[in-house]
Amino acid sequence: MVKAATYSSITAGDVRITYLPDGYILFNPTTVFPTTTATDWQLYRNELDDNGQLVGSLGAYLLQTPEQTILIDAGLGPVTYESSRFKCYGGQLLSNLERVELDPADIDIVFFTHMHSDHVNGAVREVNGEPALTFPNARYLVRSAEWHRFDNQPASRASVADALNLLEQRIEFAEEGGFIVPGVRVLATPGHTTGHASLLVTAGKERVIILGDIFHSAVQIEHPEWTNSLDGGDPEQAKVTRRQMLQELAQPATTGVATHVANSVFLKVAATHNGFQLLER
Repeated sequence: MVKAATYSSITAGDVRITYLPDGYILFNPTTVFPTTTATDWQLYRNELDDNGQLVGSLGAYLLQTPEQTILIDAGLGPVTYESSRFKCYGGQLLSNLERVELDPADIDIVFFTHMHSDHVNGAVREVNGEPALTFPNARYLVRSAEWHRFDNQPASRASVADALNLLEQRIEFAEEGGFIVPGVRVLATPGHTTGHASLLVTAGKERVIILGDIFHSAVQIEHPEWTNSLDGGDPEQAKVTRRQMLQELAQPATTGVATHVANSVFLKVAATHNGFQLLER
């Protein structure tokens, strides 16, 4: 039975990557993928729950090197959010961080793949009735194009306003091709948002690509061309980015990490004669 991904980890060389669940998402499949029909989803019934909703994971990643402890995205936080396209349930991130025997103060860097509420609002929590940064000692990094997409757009700020306000004096920019720590390079992967980023972790011959929201479902590995209504930056560019990342994921010794994919966020992809397929997990 399909389910949201659970706490799990992989290693690449001396780097450990741990998925920290924050909750789960239920997507309306034909609303999120508006060019699809109920008939299309009959082929992917295993991705849907008993009510016909597309099951998605929700969480963040802990990347531990010998010198640094890095959190990639920060989850939604302890709230429920519902819209016509999805229902989102968060709040488990910090309890899962405890499973690694870490405290929020132990995080050295928080890197945001993009600044949607289910990726940044967990970086804020209430302390003595006031919003405060959850990870007090961390440096906070994002691509400048992602930060600046909120300039002069008050409506788009509403769902992440507390995070933006608190981060304003702390945010640092990490750009395409730069390394946030040795062996962890920023990739510009626009489409889902204008400034969306992924991270390429290289350890010897092994590679791990932390994808952010390039994929919302494993179905998109076979159908990167399906329009995704959640790709608010540029849906057509998002399709180009998906195809580019599939080419990368199909390279030898490469693992993908996809935040919202059900069952397991860790992916292995192979090229086929007419596209790509997800290997058994």
